[in-house]
Parts: sequence; structure tokens; C-alpha cells
Amino acid sequence: MNLQEVLKKVKEYEYVDMKIYDVDGTFRHVTLPIAHVTEETFKRGVGFDASNFGYAHTSFSDMVAIPDIKTGFEEPFADEETISFICDVWLPDRSKPFDWYPRNVLNKALEYVQEIGIATEMIVAPEMEFNLFDSVIHEVSPKSVMFEIESEEVSWPLSQEPMVGADKGYHRTPPFDSKYDLRNEMVGILTDLGMNIKYHHHEVGASQYEIEFNLSDVKQAADWIPLLKYVVRNVANDSGYVASFLPKPIEGYAGNGMHVHQLLLNGKRNIFDDPKGLYSLSDVALSYLAGILKHAPALLALTNPSTNSYRRLVPGFEAPTKPIFALGNRNAAIRIPAYVASKEVRRIEFRTPDATSNPHFTMAAMLLAGVDGIKRKLDPTKEGFGPFEGDEMPSNVRDLPSSLEEALDELQKDHEFLLPAFPEEFLQMWIQKKKEEIRKISRVPHPLEYDLYFGI
Repeated sequence: MNLQEVLKKVKEYEYVDMKIYDVDGTFRHVTLPIAHVTEETFKRGVGFDASNFGYAHTSFSDMVAIPDIKTGFEEPFADEETISFICDVWLPDRSKPFDWYPRNVLNKALEYVQEIGIATEMIVAPEMEFNLFDSVIHEVSPKSVMFEIESEEVSWPLSQEPMVGADKGYHRTPPFDSKYDLRNEMVGILTDLGMNIKYHHHEVGASQYEIEFNLSDVKQAADWIPLLKYVVRNVANDSGYVASFLPKPIEGYAGNGMHVHQLLLNGKRNIFDDPKGLYSLSDVALSYLAGILKHAPALLALTNPSTNSYRRLVPGFEAPTKPIFALGNRNAAIRIPAYVASKEVRRIEFRTPDATSNPHFTMAAMLLAGVDGIKRKLDPTKEGFGPFEGDEMPSNVRDLPSSLEEALDELQKDHEFLLPAFPEEFLQMWIQKKKEEIRKISRVPHPLEYDLYFGI
């Protein structure tokens, strides 16, 4: 629809809701009564304080949110008739897009790849893993440092049937899959919103589930991820449950990743496909995955940007701990899906990211790392990244960062490959922001310290 058609359409609603990404990739919003929505709303936007979104200092924080008319959808969680739009963000004089804003970073990464002639499109299929709990409470105070989870799929400390054990949940059926109907409701809303959903199922852990996208344009998928989280959380809340996308909410149980299947197109041709290549991958695809693995220690600061991320990235839970690739191996950082037979969808899967990441930053960073590998014609085997088979991890390959602090140090040393899309000033802000989060957490006594040291 063009702008005039959109203006006619919005008059059918009582409110227009404008959704804006904060620096972590979470939706914020402002809602306008329809009487105050004009053509100028869509041309000049609405001003807001970007410092409260994590983007700018209060000394220069005015920005403008402009609705993207291509993103309009009927709001599924409002009592009044409301149409929602995802917004772009521009500088207050509207001279150019704000270059820290997630959508603008991803756009710039894609423009760079197109300009240097490597590809015209990035196609991705994220896998979204999450938990649904009966309740979650947590407290950090001088009196108490604690969290407590209740779930009908796990009875602590006694076992009460039907229950799912710590690693017995994969593709289980009801009654063990207790949230089957709830996920159907979620997926029904997601498909009504136009999302290209492949399937949903119970994951390995108790109270752990997955909704997976089909392959889609990267810009569309990056917008869909926060919208999926928004739908999942609201449907869960309306039904008396709590949704969690934390990478590792329960000790000893499988964690939640956001695996990203990906390929590059040049025109309509999948440049990752070569029937004569290793695993039917082209030299371009192999150099691309080598670029991701080469820069993986630094990438993790963006793709796995929480301290909780590194509680998931430990051996024994199908989570990658080394920068290696392999065919059909879920312990590898990059898995080559063995079941893919069609050249149109020949692809790789980067298994490290999780949903605490900002999806636009994650997609842009992966793309730039991979393209750097293509430009340098990296050979993943010569670089020592594999292919490796079996469950035993190679001892001669360095581990991925085991903490957010280590990943941030790697990003500080290795970020030139990101500069075509990520401003240097933004990356330095990101490093300092995340280091402050580490400092906050490091000052809080841990319950396990009481177990280890209280009686000494």
C-alpha cells in the first residue's frame, strides 16, 4: 500500500501504536489516538528521548520515530481497535537515519555487501527456543538473593506424573507436552501477522519449546524475532504463564539458543551451493563460514551479549564450545544440515546465538564476519576449523569465550570487520555498557558461595 492507502486504512482504527526498538532489541511503544494521526505522522514521525532506549546521552538524545508503512498489522493484544507499525529512527533534523538504530545497522550491512558485489540478499531461518513456566519470582536485596521457578512439567523435588525429565522432552506428545494447545494459539497469531512459520514442538528440556521460521529475507526475519517474543509473552501472560527466552534459566537443563540457518543469494542464485564441493557447499560458502568462525570470539559479544549466555555455552547440552564446523553435528558452532537436498536452500546453521541478542545486530554481525571470510578467501580446513565428526571436541582448537567479559575483550581487539555497518562509537558504548552489567553482577553474593564457603 502507498501512503494514501495507509492513511485511509488507519482511519478504520481508534489508535495507532508505534513500536520502536531499544538498544537491546526489545520493543518500546507510543500510542496515538486516531484523531491526532495525519500524513505528517508518517512523513515526519514522532519525537522521543533516545537516552531512555539506551542509544544516546541525555545531552543529545532527541530522535524521531517514523512508522514504516510496510510493517502495519492489527494489534492482537489491545482491547480497542489498534493498528501497529514498526518504526525507523532518524536524527531530529530528519537529515539521515540514526546510524545506531538496529534496522539502520542491518540495512547498512546489506548495502555494503551489495556494493562490493558479493551478494544481493541474505536469507535466514531462526530457531526460537524458550521456556513456559507457571511462575517466576526473583529478588536481589540485602535481605535475599534468589529466584524461584514453578513448572507443571517438573515437580521439585518429587516426581509427579505426567512429567518431563531434564533431557527427555524432545518432540514429546501430550500430556507430557503440556503447552501444545498454547503454542498452537501462539502460532495462529504469528501466521495471522504474516510470519512464515515452519513448525513448533517440545524441546529437550522440561518446559522448553521451539518455534522455527522458514527461510525468509533477513530484514523481515530480524523484525519478526522481537514480534514473536512479544506474541509468545502476551499469550503466555493471558493464560497465566510466564515465558522466558533466557539462555540458561535452569541449572542442569538444556538452555535456549537462537540457531540461525543462513545462505546468500546473488540475484536468484544460491551462492552457497556447489554439488562438487565439500558437503555440496561452494568455496564461497566455506569461506563465509570460515569468516564467522574466525571472528566468533568477538562475534559472541553481540550474538551472546548476556552473562547468562555463557551458562548455556558449556559441554554436554548440544551447545557449541569451540569454533568448528561439521555435517549434522549439533555440538559444532556451525552445523551443515545433513537433510538438505535442494540446491535452492543449501545453507549453514550458526548455533551459538541466543535470544538475549538484538536480532538486527546479530544478523548484521554474522553477515559482515562471513563476508570478511569471503573477501579474504579463507579456507576453514586450513584455518583448523574442521570438518570434525563425533562427540569428542578437538583438543587442538581454542575454546570459544566462556564469559561475556572474555567476549568483550575479543570484540575490543577484533572489530574492524564490523565497521562497514557498526559505528566505532557504538561498539565502544556497547563494550562499556556490557562491562557495567558484569560489574553489577559481580558485586552480588551468589547462593552457591554459601554452599561452598559458609562453613569455612
